[in-house]
Amino acid sequence: MTLPQWHEFVDPVLRTMSDGQIRRNAEIRTAVAERTRLSEEDMAEVMSSGEARWSNRINWAVFDSMKAGLLVREARGQYKISDEGLRRASSAAEITYQTLMEYDSYLAYQNASKAPKKTVLPGVEPATAASEVVVDADPSEALEQSADQLNRVVIDEIYRNLLELSPDAFERLIPFVVRALGYGTDREDNLKPTQRSGDKGIDGIVWQDALGFDRVYLQAKRYSEGNNVGAPEVQAFSGALGQFRATKGIFITTSTFTIGARAVARDTAHYTLILIDGQRLASLMFEYGVGVQVDRTVVVKKLDQDFFDSF
Repeated sequence: MTLPQWHEFVDPVLRTMSDGQIRRNAEIRTAVAERTRLSEEDMAEVMSSGEARWSNRINWAVFDSMKAGLLVREARGQYKISDEGLRRASSAAEITYQTLMEYDSYLAYQNASKAPKKTVLPGVEPATAASEVVVDADPSEALEQSADQLNRVVIDEIYRNLLELSPDAFERLIPFVVRALGYGTDREDNLKPTQRSGDKGIDGIVWQDALGFDRVYLQAKRYSEGNNVGAPEVQAFSGALGQFRATKGIFITTSTFTIGARAVARDTAHYTLILIDGQRLASLMFEYGVGVQVDRTVVVKKLDQDFFDSF
C-alpha cells in the first residue's frame, strides 16, 4: 500500500482514541499503525533526518488534531479524545483536513504558522482552495522537500560546470572525485593522471594501498550532452584493463552510456568495471563535497519527550 499522508492519519487517530483511553504518543502510533495495517515496507521508509516517515506523519496528525480541539493533552506526551473529538468519531463521516479547518483554534494555528500545510495551487480559485486543496507535506517533510529542491539545483549547476570543462581539465578532476569517494592512499603520486605513452587510454590510476598492489584504473571522457559513450569505447577500456591485469576500472563521462556500453560493463567477468555518467557524477560530487561548499547550516530541533518524562 501507499503510505498515507499525515492528514490521512487524522481519522484513524481519532477513531483509535474514541475509546476514551489516555495514551502516550508511542502507544497512539502503534495502535494507528495496526489499525491502518501499515506494511513492513511502509514502516521501513526513513526521512533524511533518520526518523521513520510513518511515525512522523502520525505525530503530526495527533498534534494537528489537538490544535483543532479534537484531542486534549492530559499530561506530558499523553492525549485523550475531547468531547468534540468523540462527537466527530461517533459519526461515519471521514475526519479529514477540511474537518480540522472548521475549527477557529486550528485556523488561528494555521495563520500563525510560518509554514502552513495548506496552500493555493496554480489554477485554483482562492475561494475554493480552503475546502478542496490540501498540501500533503507536514512541516518536517516540507523542510525536507525544500532541501531536496535546493540540492537538485546545486547538482544541476555542478553538472553544467562539468560540461564546460576542457577534456584535459576533466581528466585532472576525476582522480580527486574518486579519492573523495574513499579510494586511494596518501601516496605522493596517488592523484596523478597518466600522461605517458603506452598507457593504452588509461587516464588515471588511484592506488588503494601504500605499496601499490591494488589499483583502480580510470577512464574519463568529457563529452557534450547527446554524445553518448558506446560499446566500442567501453570495450577498449575493458581491453586495457586486461592488459594491465587490473581488477577494478571506473569509466566516467559527462554524457551517458548506451545500452550496449552498459552491457559490456555488466558482462565483464575478470574485473569490476563501473560506469558513471554525468548526472551520477554530479550527484556524487555533491554528496561527497567535491566542488561545493556549505552555504548555511539550519538547525532543526524537536522536543525530547524522554527528558521531560524523566522528571
